[in-house]
Amino acid sequence: EVTGVQTCALPIFGSSPKPRSGHRIVYHKGKIYSFGGFNPAVDGADPDLAGDAFWQDSKPLFKELWELNLTTRRWTKSLMKGEIPEQLASHTAVAHPCIPGVMLVYGGTGAPFGLTTSNTVVACHLETQQFSKLAVADGAGHPMPLYGQAVITDEEQGLFYTVGGTSGFNYFMDVNVLDLRAQPPAWQSLYRLSGLEEEPEARYRHELCLHRGRLYVLGGGTSFSADRFEELPTFHLREKRWSYTRTKPDTSATIDNSDDGYPEARRCHGTVQVADQAFVVGGYDGDDVFGDAWRLDLSNMQWRRLRLELPLPVYFHAVTVSKEGKMVMFGGVDSIEQNTRTNKVFTSWLTVPSLKSMAWEAVCHYTPHIAQLSQAALLAEGVPSGCLETLASPATQAACG
Repeated sequence: EVTGVQTCALPIFGSSPKPRSGHRIVYHKGKIYSFGGFNPAVDGADPDLAGDAFWQDSKPLFKELWELNLTTRRWTKSLMKGEIPEQLASHTAVAHPCIPGVMLVYGGTGAPFGLTTSNTVVACHLETQQFSKLAVADGAGHPMPLYGQAVITDEEQGLFYTVGGTSGFNYFMDVNVLDLRAQPPAWQSLYRLSGLEEEPEARYRHELCLHRGRLYVLGGGTSFSADRFEELPTFHLREKRWSYTRTKPDTSATIDNSDDGYPEARRCHGTVQVADQAFVVGGYDGDDVFGDAWRLDLSNMQWRRLRLELPLPVYFHAVTVSKEGKMVMFGGVDSIEQNTRTNKVFTSWLTVPSLKSMAWEAVCHYTPHIAQLSQAALLAEGVPSGCLETLASPATQAACG
C-alpha cells in the first residue's frame, strides 16, 4: 500500500474557525473554503464572534466562509457579499464544473432543522467572496427543498446531479440534474420513487460517486438507521432506472477492523473520488463513530480497507480532494456522549504526489513562516514562481492592493 497510509493533523498558525459540524468544504488552488456549520455549544455572547455581522441572527449556525491556505496553514475569515444562503447545515458545496474558482452551494437547512430548507443553487466566486443565486429556467424539473442530499458533478458534461435528502420529516430518493451549460441552466427530474422493488431506501447524509454513466450511492440513512455497503444503489443515467451493484469484500481485512471485509453501515461520513477510486472516511451508525478509511475501485467494485486511520473519529465532518489527490478533512462531531465538535484539519495523500509537490511540502514544513519571507528572496533561492502563488490569499492580496 503506497497511498493513504498516513493522516497528518495540519498545524495551524493564527486563529481558527470555531469547532463545527454540518458544514462543507471545497478545494481551489492550494486552499480550502469552508461554508456554514453548526455548534450549539458556542456561547451566543462568545467574544470571538462579537464583531461578526451575522452571528446574532444565525446562531447556533455559522453564516461564515473561511479560507485555509494549505501552504501557509493560516485561516482567513472572508468578508462575504451578496445573496448568502441562510441554510447553513447539511447543505452541499462543490466546485463549479464549468467555471474555475466558483463554489456552488445547494440545499441545506436552517434552525430548527427542517423548518427552512432550500432548493436554490448559489454561486460563490471564491476570490471575491461574492454570492449570487443561480438564475435557472422555469419548469417542472426542480428538486424539492431538502437537506442532507448528496451531489456530484460531471465536469465533461457540465452537469450537477442531486440525489435524496430529507425535509426533516420524510426521506426521499429523487434524482435530479442541473445542466449548467444551458442558458439559463435548467433542471430536469430523472426519477421519483414509485414503490418498485428495485428502488433503494430513501435516505439522507449519503454520498455519491459517478462512473461510466452510473451514480453509485454510498451509505446514508435516517435519524434511526444506517445503510450498508455490500450492494450499492446504482442509478443508470441513460435508462433512468435504479438497480443494485454487488461489491467485493476485502478478504485481507482483519476481524478487529471489519467483520466481513466491508465498511460498517454508516451515515454522515465523508467521500471523495479520484478517477475511478472512491474513498470513504469516518461516519456514524447511531451507536459508534468511525475513524476508518476505505477505498472502492469502481472498475471492479473491490473494497480495500486502508491502513489510514483518522487520529480523531468523526461524523458530520467535511472532506474534499485536490486535483492531484490530496484529501483534506475539517471539523465534525467527535463525541456522541459530550456532543462536542472539533476544528482540527487532517490531510492525507490518496495518490502518489509529484516530486514537485513533495519537495514544496518539505520546504514549507521546514520553513513554517515562509509566507513572511520576500518573494524576491524565495525566487533567488530557486523556489518556482508557481509555488510562490500558493502563498498568497485573496485577503492578503486585498490588503496589499
